[in-house]
Amino acid sequence: MRTARVEIGQGPALAVLLLVGAALSWLSASYPAAMPAWAPWEFSWLEYLGSALALYWYGRGIARLAPAVRPPAWRQGCYGLGVIAIYAVVQTRFTYLAQHLFAATQVQQLVLHDFGPFLVALAWPGEVLKEGMPSRVLRLLQTRRLRLLTAILQQPVIAAALFILLLVAQVVPSVLFAVMLDWRLFDAMNIMMAADGVLFWCLVLDPRPKPPARLSFFARMVLAFVVMMPVMPLGAYIAFTSHALYNYYEICGRLWLDALRDQRMGGLILWIPGGFMSVAAIIITLNAMRLADERMAAEAPPQPGRRPIDAGAWTGRN
Repeated sequence: MRTARVEIGQGPALAVLLLVGAALSWLSASYPAAMPAWAPWEFSWLEYLGSALALYWYGRGIARLAPAVRPPAWRQGCYGLGVIAIYAVVQTRFTYLAQHLFAATQVQQLVLHDFGPFLVALAWPGEVLKEGMPSRVLRLLQTRRLRLLTAILQQPVIAAALFILLLVAQVVPSVLFAVMLDWRLFDAMNIMMAADGVLFWCLVLDPRPKPPARLSFFARMVLAFVVMMPVMPLGAYIAFTSHALYNYYEICGRLWLDALRDQRMGGLILWIPGGFMSVAAIIITLNAMRLADERMAAEAPPQPGRRPIDAGAWTGRN
């Protein structure tokens, strides 16, 4: 009975989300120039519902959890900012910029693959989303086939290879040309970037020790370092090459910047912020390892004849 009441209770909220989506779809198709900056440039039901439901289910989960077990405010903020950032680069007028500037394309892919998923993973929202999702959706996500697929995609070698492959593929001139000319490939690339980013950063930023985490803290730091290595020289090559690589923007119209300056800015975005995300992941993982060691030390039974060491005495932490 409780499950039935929960499912019925979500009906009005889901109906509102669908009505809002239908209105945005019609308005963006009929009056695109009159839409505000936050509204969709080219409406996509998949991208809209992915963002709207992610926020709704998380908010519902927070409301249903007891205050004592809710995640801290900074984790809630990370989740909301991550989802909103992903929405902003695929369902607002920023999409138009990404289709006419290589630098904006790289900002879009950085947010989709790194910044947004990084914040979502840092929030570690699994328990909250389980509490907020409908039971049918939760059962679907917990099916044996889907769990097996997730386990395969989060194997270290496969996870690193997919992460690097997607970043490299989206700057290959022939691939970019094909993707930008076909909206179906464009949407598919964006969805794959976001999905792979969430899977990868959830693997690396897992705050738990192994087990139950899939990898040890050291293995996670190595993984974050490995994926940084091919991307940085690739970004440097794009930034400093002396000829234009991407003729798509000349054909479809380039905004504001000349070809080499646009290409230089895009290469720098791929090179520096992309590398910084891996450095940040290593630092966060080191901190998670320290916290896990402190918890283990606090929970360990005292040994006879040995005086416990107060970490605050030499770290300055209380």
